[in-house]
Amino acid sequence: MAGQGQELKMNEPSLNDYLPLLKAKGYQAYSFDVSAIKGRNVTFNVREFVNGKEVEDSPRLLMPYTIQANGDKLIIGFLPSETDSLALFCFSLENTLSFTSSLKLRQIYWESENKYIYSYVSRPFELTSPLDKEAFIPLVFYSSFWYDAEYKVTRCCGENYIKPDLSSDIPNQSPHYYAIGITTY
Repeated sequence: MAGQGQELKMNEPSLNDYLPLLKAKGYQAYSFDVSAIKGRNVTFNVREFVNGKEVEDSPRLLMPYTIQANGDKLIIGFLPSETDSLALFCFSLENTLSFTSSLKLRQIYWESENKYIYSYVSRPFELTSPLDKEAFIPLVFYSSFWYDAEYKVTRCCGENYIKPDLSSDIPNQSPHYYAIGITTY
């Protein structure tokens, strides 16, 4: 008798209902409260690493100039690319600036499948305080999968948040990754 009074109803979809769909299609967004640096000068940086070592000749600055932060929110997002050798990402600093750039990706060899693939994933960095001036503040970690010979699979599993000093397990395993962040002045 109690079951007869229950019914299912369709809800009007909200914006949050679309998030899993967007993520499945390659969209990913990280939102940061940057009100603590409002009014300070900021540069946007990307640091590239191969086999745990920073690539010295890789361009670090995404923009050749410094801007003043005028908003409280920074969004770093990823979007689908038309080519598998590039990742597209976007910086959007509220009331200040928004731009899109790309990251060059590297293939890994999937031995058990006898093929090369591009496979990357993003994770946020653990945020630390205080925010030192003129110090790089890593915000998003973008890393390649690696081949696990024991299980004959490619994978990129581990921590949900990466330590800013890159001492987490994933940076030690990933053959190629980027640390995306800001420097304040």
